[in-house]
Amino acid sequence: MSMTLRRLLTAASCLLLAAAAPAQAHKELGKMWTFEGVPLDYFESEHGFVPDEAWLERVRLSALKFGGGCSSSFISPRGLVLTNHHCARGHVAEASPEDQDWLGEGFIARSLAEEPRLRGLELRQLVEMFDVTDEMNAGIDPGDDEATIRLKLRDNRQQILARSRREAPDLEPQVVSLYQGGVYALYRYRVYDDVRLVATPHLQSAKFGGDPDNFTYPRFGLDFAMVRVWQDGHPLDSSDFYLPWKTSGAEEGETVFTVGFPGDTGRLKTVAQMEYLRDEVYPQQIERIEQMLASMYERAEADPAQAKAMRSRILNMENARKAFQGYLDGLRNERIMAAKAKAEAEIRRAVAENPELSRRFGDPWADIEALIEEMRTASSRAEQRELARREQLLEKRIGEAYFAVYGTTIPPDATGTLRISDGRVAGYPYNGTIAPWFTSLYGLYARHTEFGGRPPFNLPQIWLDKEADLDLHTPFNFVCTCDIIGGNSGSPVVNTEGELVGLAFDGNIEMLGNMYVYDDAVARTVAVHPSIVIEALKVIFGADELVEEIEGTGPGYD
Repeated sequence: MSMTLRRLLTAASCLLLAAAAPAQAHKELGKMWTFEGVPLDYFESEHGFVPDEAWLERVRLSALKFGGGCSSSFISPRGLVLTNHHCARGHVAEASPEDQDWLGEGFIARSLAEEPRLRGLELRQLVEMFDVTDEMNAGIDPGDDEATIRLKLRDNRQQILARSRREAPDLEPQVVSLYQGGVYALYRYRVYDDVRLVATPHLQSAKFGGDPDNFTYPRFGLDFAMVRVWQDGHPLDSSDFYLPWKTSGAEEGETVFTVGFPGDTGRLKTVAQMEYLRDEVYPQQIERIEQMLASMYERAEADPAQAKAMRSRILNMENARKAFQGYLDGLRNERIMAAKAKAEAEIRRAVAENPELSRRFGDPWADIEALIEEMRTASSRAEQRELARREQLLEKRIGEAYFAVYGTTIPPDATGTLRISDGRVAGYPYNGTIAPWFTSLYGLYARHTEFGGRPPFNLPQIWLDKEADLDLHTPFNFVCTCDIIGGNSGSPVVNTEGELVGLAFDGNIEMLGNMYVYDDAVARTVAVHPSIVIEALKVIFGADELVEEIEGTGPGYD
């Protein structure tokens, strides 16, 4: 079948009360657009840029889901892939020989033969998209109870997947629920499972600043890694879908896009659900994480071998702790909750005032509010599971209502599937001053010095030895207003020419509040600048042939 971009639903196949409404009519729902629902009119009005189908297809095919929870992209015609160090570090640690420490000391392949395979790592490329909403809802009657609806949805999903495997046996199918089940799509992926390590910096330079600097900015994280996709014993020919590298990056105010696989947001959740998360769920989760970390710290301190083995797990757990705290702080923000209450009142009014929608959907917001009260007193796990299943079906009705009222002028919540988000390169006010739009190598060495070289602000020795050889004016990290969340790690930052101008690896602390209500006044995506990647590869690692391949000035190594 054709790999041409497919639209999901049109005005002819669903009720769109606001079909003429401008995109971003509800900015609080964010900017995580699907590729089958790219808001071209909004892009033109906001950025003066309308991507054509060739631009969208090349950018879409350049993007790869990295393992189970990160993003990445092709950056050369020979299957070279860029992602974050923190996305690859578990695989790097597993591949490292016992007498070497590729995770801690970094790794650079000098030839194709030196690229070790990362066993168990798979990359997924989205190649086809189809609307299957009618097929998923087939046979579901208005009078069906919750258990019957769940069974019919399950059976319909299995039939769609089975048919897809027959039609396209070389592609992996996935039925995706968008708008909480208001829309369903069939995605087909090409899966690459021969993935080999090419380059990774020292752990300490990749995670410079450690947990204190995590989810903050200004920042100095060299959080990149490179792998290569092989096929049939040779590097993959990716000449039709890679992103050309632009070492100079983007300028302040320039329009940019992130392309990746954001994992989960809750922007269609109700006020009642958010209050329950605030009061019950997140405090309990944070307490459990604290207990687990305390145990891990104790074991690591007692046994150096355990400390090395648990490095990646501890870093991931620290990241989760800070993320959950950020989500909780957002839900405790009165301005965020007020914005959500206002938006919810608008959609409820739109449904209630339309007889057809009112008859079709009822008031699922009130139903969820009542359900939440049951959740607060549920004692058994069986009862909790049943309530969660009922909640999911009510969320489906809410998603259908949102889509009926607003259509694709609003994006669906993140679902771990491919999205494109627009933004601009921009600093922001913070701590009574202004955060610059980029940092530089000068700042990295200043931070090392100001903390006396103590962990986690200590640089690897080679960075101290090579300081005089580096251009300290080199941009290091930068920020933009693209909409990201966990899962976007490793997303390329792309300009309007389709060039790679950055590598998303984090958000600032204000970005965490966007989990449920989006606001870009001070929330920012934090990205690695392409200049520092090239400078590090040249000066720290002497990887000139790899740089030639990345910049397209030479063939690279054999």
